[in-house]
Amino acid sequence: MKPLPQRIASPADSAISRTGSGRGSRPASPPKGFLRSLTPVSDAGRPDSRASSRPNSRASSPHKDFHRPFTPTSNRSRPASTGDFGSSTRSVSPSKRLSQNITIAKEQKLAKRRSWLPGKSRPPSQVGDVQLPKAWVIAPSNLEKTPYDVSALANFEKVPELWNEAGDVVVFLQPKEAYRGPSFRIESSVFAASRKLTSMARGRVNYNWLTPTTLEDQTQQMSLQLPGQRSRPGSPAPMDGSSQGSRTMSDTFDERPPKDVNLYLPLALRADLSGAYTSLGADDIEQLVAVRNIFAFLTGQALVATPNTPAIFGIFLKIADFLQRYEFSNMDGSTLGEDVTTNFRDYVTKFKLADVRTSREKTMEAIILGERMRSWDLYNEGFVHGVGKYDEIIKLKSPKYHMISDATTKRLERATLDLNSRLKTVRTRLETFEFPSLFAGIANSTTSTESKMIRFKAWKAAFIGLRRHVVTVYKEKYGAWPPSAKSKKNEFEESGLNRILLQEVYQDFADLYDALVNRKSITTRSVDLAVGNEAVSDDEDVTAPALRRVMDEYDRSQPPMQPPIPFDTPLLPSLVGTRRGFETLEPKKQKKENAKRLANDEINQALMQSYNRDCINSTPFLQSFMHFERQTARGKTIEEIQDLRNGQWLLIYAVIQSLPLVVVDAPGVQWTKGVEYFLCEVPKGTAPWTQESHSRGWYAIAGGAGVVSLPSDVIDHGVEGIYRRSHCWRVAENWIGMNDLSSVQSHEMTDSQLMPPPKLLSSDNGISASRSGSPHRDSQRQSVHLGLEALPLPAGVAPTGAKPVAAKYDPLKSFEAILGETDALNAKIR
Repeated sequence: MKPLPQRIASPADSAISRTGSGRGSRPASPPKGFLRSLTPVSDAGRPDSRASSRPNSRASSPHKDFHRPFTPTSNRSRPASTGDFGSSTRSVSPSKRLSQNITIAKEQKLAKRRSWLPGKSRPPSQVGDVQLPKAWVIAPSNLEKTPYDVSALANFEKVPELWNEAGDVVVFLQPKEAYRGPSFRIESSVFAASRKLTSMARGRVNYNWLTPTTLEDQTQQMSLQLPGQRSRPGSPAPMDGSSQGSRTMSDTFDERPPKDVNLYLPLALRADLSGAYTSLGADDIEQLVAVRNIFAFLTGQALVATPNTPAIFGIFLKIADFLQRYEFSNMDGSTLGEDVTTNFRDYVTKFKLADVRTSREKTMEAIILGERMRSWDLYNEGFVHGVGKYDEIIKLKSPKYHMISDATTKRLERATLDLNSRLKTVRTRLETFEFPSLFAGIANSTTSTESKMIRFKAWKAAFIGLRRHVVTVYKEKYGAWPPSAKSKKNEFEESGLNRILLQEVYQDFADLYDALVNRKSITTRSVDLAVGNEAVSDDEDVTAPALRRVMDEYDRSQPPMQPPIPFDTPLLPSLVGTRRGFETLEPKKQKKENAKRLANDEINQALMQSYNRDCINSTPFLQSFMHFERQTARGKTIEEIQDLRNGQWLLIYAVIQSLPLVVVDAPGVQWTKGVEYFLCEVPKGTAPWTQESHSRGWYAIAGGAGVVSLPSDVIDHGVEGIYRRSHCWRVAENWIGMNDLSSVQSHEMTDSQLMPPPKLLSSDNGISASRSGSPHRDSQRQSVHLGLEALPLPAGVAPTGAKPVAAKYDPLKSFEAILGETDALNAKIR
């Protein structure tokens, strides 16, 4: 058979072609046939606007499908067969065809401007005779389900909310050979962290996907197009060298758009799209929505849920799988890229994915999503809460627990064992407020030098008196001690010592500490060296050392060893300022006055002068203590009142030192309000998705010239690191500056012979370490592991001028010489 003669392009066709030559839009002629084939049949009882705009068109058959092969514009002037969709048996003039296409284009453009939610502006769509599955825009409240029309996805049309006219990448969800239109237009920067997608997109850069835009491209296509051969969708009508064809080509050349990058992501759909009549099933629609959510996530748009994936957890699992499949990553692999991390943080905040306080399922979901999305913030939040309610999670027997990585499950088990060990120690001490180790050493001795000058029995009596008072106060406040959940005086869900209760106790004693501490006397103790016997000459010199020795014995009584707080002695009441001229008296007369009993007004005045008035918080607990102290001090001398203060201080110190390991929450945890289980265990070690080297740092060996590499989380989250975040260390940083403590620090460093860790990124050290992949590890640390640096002072009070110790190596020394020095050193030691 002879091929049908080709029609010469008319001025109307040229005008239609120019209407779609803009960037990201399609020419009016080719896509209209394509769009008509994608248009669902109008519902019964509802007039079809496009049918009314084409009076000469015959009614469409309801069984026609939107995947009908595309018919080129050049063949539309011929009478169409009876099976053609939307064709007419009568010829239509070019001017009328132009007006019809312009009207349709305006209607579609207006419909897209109404809302990015197609469900609000477009009627429900059908694919063939099958109703599309329901979809909705997922919201944080999850109360209202705003419908989402998936017809644009199912028809491979432009998705309005993901079509950015300023974008330089058009995304196709079908292979290039399928001749389907793009679904998304985005900026290439949104997937810059993916090497695979970048390679797929940049492998070939094309001009606008509809029309060849240069003279060379059009000439090449004309030379390859044979007479009567079907044109490629989107290509202009074949030209025969006429002036009209030259005008069309020149217009296209003058109006050519900038280059666009075509990104093809063909989906493995179950439906066969090559046939004339094909419908998409629920699984195919589910896959299209999943791809839509991926690009919506990358561009910060709303996400869509379906009946098969109704929750945000399932949506992000699919997103995470896609991101890992296409190798999204930053330079060191610690995250999936800056844009992904930023966007995911916004979704976590909006949907409150980190708020797992009331749900065991959400706790596991936070850990899983933290691992899959490489989000340290979410992972840390889920892990900390997971340890606190580990037993309840195990009892749930949820299949989600098996989705957690093996490394994380092992860490959860180890952290739970460590937490139980800490709680056992705290319960032993605070359920009765008994601390037998305080008076088991020097305070129980009768032969030591201090026992001849210090009234330890008076200290112990004062300790027992305050302990009895504290238990009475807490019984009245909570109904019992330890509190019971059934009591009307508290709202606890569980009986015993929970996190909220212990934090309240810690705050009460912290207020008492602030009011009584001597802010001018910094400790002389070290975590590495025990306090020994010191030569003393009089009572004034022996009181503070004896008190520190008793506290040091308590800190070392059982593991883990507790580091001493920076300011560890109390203010003592005195007659200076109470009695006129007392400071001008001779020492013998002062001693005589100290032995006299004080009147009540003198007691009140002496006690008020022994408080830090600027730090007094008017709390019921502090007021009850002041009243108790005045009642106890009646009829006593100033020396006996000082013994009362020292004995009371020992109880305050013992309680404050017992609680930081359980009441100091893990760093970075946000959702803590109202949580009764403990939030003190952190995920030790590196993140499951990073390398081991990312969380290690270099530290100086005490008294030597070498360095050692240690896990940085052991330093940051060890016992010393936890105590540095406690109340006594934080207030010490505000009370005093570096210059005021330079002399004290120098003396202390001489005693301990320990050096701070080297600053490996400075010019004084030849060793460098990169830790960019470790989240939340970029702060300057002053605390180091036991044996590497003494820990008597807060972070801001380290001695100035101390340079890091660097290892000295001789590059010219031979291996035999090194072995010789080692043998000589070993022989010397022997």
